[in-house]
Amino acid sequence: MATPKNMLPDCGLYLTSQPLPGNEQKVPANTIVYFHNHSDSGLPQVIAPDHNIHNRWHFHGPGIEFRGLNWAGTLKKLTPEGFYTLRRELTFEGGSWPKGAIVQLGYTREGDPILFIGRVRSRLDENDLFFSDKGLKLKRDQLNVLEPAPVFQEPDDGSSGHAPNATH
Repeated sequence: MATPKNMLPDCGLYLTSQPLPGNEQKVPANTIVYFHNHSDSGLPQVIAPDHNIHNRWHFHGPGIEFRGLNWAGTLKKLTPEGFYTLRRELTFEGGSWPKGAIVQLGYTREGDPILFIGRVRSRLDENDLFFSDKGLKLKRDQLNVLEPAPVFQEPDDGSSGHAPNATH
């Protein structure tokens, strides 16, 4: 039996294609949001992006609850932010990145995909990969070049206040 909740999209990162009725200033068209198909009141809610740290958006504050399934149906699911490898060489004006390169996917506030390549910086003593805050804009239809790359992440002990994809 269809219930309103199972008619809603899954929780996650989305791009709005229309402003949220009654909240057009807070949730305009063509902006990323974190969508929850539930809340304490049982209504779906969206959270606008607050800030970006390490090429990932963070969503803070109370969600904006809304009624009606029609608007939720206009949301466009985005490929999750995170780490990937390239399935093939990626050529662009001014250069190329090799097949298998480790990249990080992020987005502009307007939902345009950006890739950041992982680099080993020879002048540092650390054994770390570095991802710049300057990346390569992609078209959405180019995202098929990405293969998910699971990366172990140390648990956040709470001292940073910013776990990846923090929504609170």
